Amino acid sequence: MIDEDTWNYLSKFPAGERSREINDALRASMSKRRRADAIHEMDALRAELPEVSTEEVVRWIREGRERGR
Repeated sequence: MIDEDTWNYLSKFPAGERSREINDALRASMSKRRRADAIHEMDALRAELPEVSTEEVVRWIREGRERGR
């Protein structure tokens, strides 16, 4: 069900534009939800992985750069 306030706003648009406006809003909402879900999944993965020191990351980057030469 669409709230009365929302419908009153949408009723100001011509019929074809209403659907477009609703689809745009749904698309934006789904995109926001997908980002939140991805963040939640990454946080869960991060909790399972061992901690890595900054020095170790720097070493990996340097090794990778040297291999790329």
